[in-house]
Amino acid sequence: MTKRMIGPFEVGDRIGVGGMGIVYRATYTKNGAPVALKVLSPEVSDSEALQKRFEREISILKKLQHPNIVRYYGGGRFGAQRFYAMELIEGGSVEQYLKDKGKLPWEEALDITMQVAKALEHAHEAGIVHRDLKPANLLITKTNQIKLTDFGIARDTTATALTAAGKTVGTYAYMAPEQIRGKPPVDKKTDLYALGCVLFEMISGETPFLSENQGEMLMMHLQEEPPRITSLVPNCPSFVEDLIFRMLEKDPNERPYDALALQVEIDEVRKKIEQQRSIAAETLATSAGTVSGGRSPEELKAALGKKKKKKKKETGPIYERTWFLALCLSLVLGFVVWHFLPWSEDRLMIEAERLIKSESTSDHVKARDDYLKLLLTRYPAGRHSSQAKSMIVDVDKKETVTQMRARVKQRQPPANEAERQYLNAEKYLAFGDHVTAQRKFGAIVDLFKAKDEYINYVRLSQDEIDKIIAATGNESLASFLNKRLRDADTARQSGKLSEAESIWTSIKTLYEDNAEATVHVTFAKKRLRDEDPGPPPWANEPESKSEPQK
Repeated sequence: MTKRMIGPFEVGDRIGVGGMGIVYRATYTKNGAPVALKVLSPEVSDSEALQKRFEREISILKKLQHPNIVRYYGGGRFGAQRFYAMELIEGGSVEQYLKDKGKLPWEEALDITMQVAKALEHAHEAGIVHRDLKPANLLITKTNQIKLTDFGIARDTTATALTAAGKTVGTYAYMAPEQIRGKPPVDKKTDLYALGCVLFEMISGETPFLSENQGEMLMMHLQEEPPRITSLVPNCPSFVEDLIFRMLEKDPNERPYDALALQVEIDEVRKKIEQQRSIAAETLATSAGTVSGGRSPEELKAALGKKKKKKKKETGPIYERTWFLALCLSLVLGFVVWHFLPWSEDRLMIEAERLIKSESTSDHVKARDDYLKLLLTRYPAGRHSSQAKSMIVDVDKKETVTQMRARVKQRQPPANEAERQYLNAEKYLAFGDHVTAQRKFGAIVDLFKAKDEYINYVRLSQDEIDKIIAATGNESLASFLNKRLRDADTARQSGKLSEAESIWTSIKTLYEDNAEATVHVTFAKKRLRDEDPGPPPWANEPESKSEPQK
C-alpha cells in the first residue's frame, strides 16, 4: 500500500481536527523524526482569508520558542495544500486528562496554571494574544510538561489585523467579557481570564458558567459572578479561590497585571498555604506538648502510674468556704456592672457606627445584634432610637442580599418564593428592561407585604422601584424591546454575531410567556434560526428609524 506523502513528510493517522486544519501524525523522511503535521483543510483551501490566517499562524509560531509552547519545525505548500510541521506531543491534552480524572487536586492544577502562565508571558512579550485558551489547546508531554498550542485565532498585535473590528472569536465557555462584546481592548488580560476559567475547571470538574444555550452562557460571562469554588470542592484553600476570582474579574483592570504578575501571585498563594499548614502543625504540637507537660510518652506513663495525693477538703459551714465566697463576690460585681454601670446610649451608638463602617457583613450583623438592639431595649425612647431602627433595617436587608448571593454562587435553590421572584425581577433589570422589572418588584411588594417573614424582600423590592422611578421615564415595554432588537440587528450587521445572539436569546428566554412581547419573541426566534423574520416590530413605531433588513 502506497503511503501518503506531503512534501518530505510521510503522513500517518489523523490525531486532531481544528477550525482551519487537520493534524496528522507524520514522519520526517530525512531523519525519521516523528512530527505533528497540520494541513489546511481542503474545504477551506480556496478561501483567501483562511489562507492568510493559516500563514499568520505559521508566522506566529516562528516567533515563539519556549519550553511550554509547541515548537514549529517548518512548513510550506505541496501542490494546492498548505502545511506546517510541529512538535509531536504524545501525552494527550488537558481536556482528555480531565475527562479521565474528573477533576484535579488544586496543587496539580496550580502547577499546570503556572506553566501556562510562563507560556503566555513569552507569547505576550512577542505581541501575541492567544484568544482561544482552553483545555483542548493544552497538551501534556510524557514528562508532564504543558505545551500551549493552536494559535489559529491568535492576535498578533505587531501585525495587520485579519479579524474584522468588533468581531467576536473564541470558545464560549472560556471567553472574557471584553472578548464577547467584540470591543477593544482584547489583550493579554483576556488570556488571563480564559486561564482562570481553565483553573476553575481543573479543580471543580466544570467550567464557571454552565448552560446548553450559547447566548445564555455569554450573558453569564457578562453579568453573573462565578460560583464559589469551595462550594464545589470544600477542601480547596480559600487563597486559591481568591486567586481564581481575581482572574475572573469582569473588569480587566481588576485582574492580575500580566502573566508574570500571575506567576508571582501563584507563588504567594503556595507560600500562604504552606505557612498556614506550618502554623497549624506548630499549634497542634504545642497543644500536645502542653497536655503532656513536655514529657516523653514513657515519662507520662510512669507519672500516670503514680498515685496522686488527695487534696485536703475544706470543712466548716458552706458560707465560710472559699469557692462560695468567690462566687458571691463575682455575682455582686456582675450585678453592679450590669445595673449601675451600663453603657450609655451614645456609647452604644458609637460602637455600632464603628462596626457599620466596616465592609464585612458579619461586623454589620454584630452591630445590629450586640449594640443596636440593646440600645432600643435600654433606651426605647432615646434620641438615637429612630436612627437605630433605620440601621437595623439596613443591616437586615444587607444580610438578606448576602445570603441570597451566596446561594446563587453555590447554585442552591432560592430560600423561598419571595427570593425566587426577586431574582427573576433582577434578570429583567440586568437586561435593561426597567418596565418589566418595576412590574415584577411591584408584584413582590403586593404579594408579600403582609407576611413578616418576607419583609426584607419587600423592602429590597421597594428600593429597586424607587431607583427605577428616579432614573427612568415612561418608556413602554414595546419601545424598549424594539430598541434592543435594533441593537441586535446593528450588532449582526457589524459582524458581532455573538452579541446579537445574546440579545435575541435573552428576549426569547425572558418574554416567552409575555403576551405583550409576542411579536418581539417571534422576531428573535427567527433571527436565532437564521430565518427571514419579515417586517421588524419597530416598523410601525412612530418616527422610528428602522435599520435595513438583510
